[in-house]
Amino acid sequence: MAKESAEEKLLKMMQKTAPSVAAKSVMPAPAKKKFKFAFSIGALNIILFLGILGCVVALGFEMNSGYSLLHQSVEFPVESKAGNPLTDIALPSTQSADYYLQKINERNIFKPYVAKTAQKAAVQGIEQLMSKYKLVGISWLDLPETASVMIEDTQKNETFFLKQGEQLEGVTVKTIYTDRAVFSHENEETTIKL
Repeated sequence: MAKESAEEKLLKMMQKTAPSVAAKSVMPAPAKKKFKFAFSIGALNIILFLGILGCVVALGFEMNSGYSLLHQSVEFPVESKAGNPLTDIALPSTQSADYYLQKINERNIFKPYVAKTAQKAAVQGIEQLMSKYKLVGISWLDLPETASVMIEDTQKNETFFLKQGEQLEGVTVKTIYTDRAVFSHENEETTIKL
């Protein structure tokens, strides 16, 4: 018989002394069943096709309901409500398009600005007339037509109550706003704020 080598002796001793450890390590652990979700490209295509088809059907229903609304008649009431806040606001009057085009053409941004002395003298005319007056207050009731301005003559210490369209020394009250009033005199305008 051949002599056993040291390695073989060691292996035999290990097998004899620890059979339970070897048995435990060799035994497989119980396998858990895993749920696998199988999804193919064909199934994905069918789901996407059904989604697109549903969107097209929903779009068709929306277009049909919108088309039916187009043929309905719409009636607006002629009378406005008394408490409508938009009617209380005095809007400025607009000029014709020629007026605005003239203002644009008067000022060329590529040329130096030269003030016209005739226009400046005209503006000073209304400002000179209104220089002794001070806007003290603005009052109104329910409607914009009831608005009036309170103007004080600073030299005579007198107060005047004027409505839109009334005059004071040839100066007409053109428009009354909540915080200012526009006055006109011979095609000239000036605004006095509170």
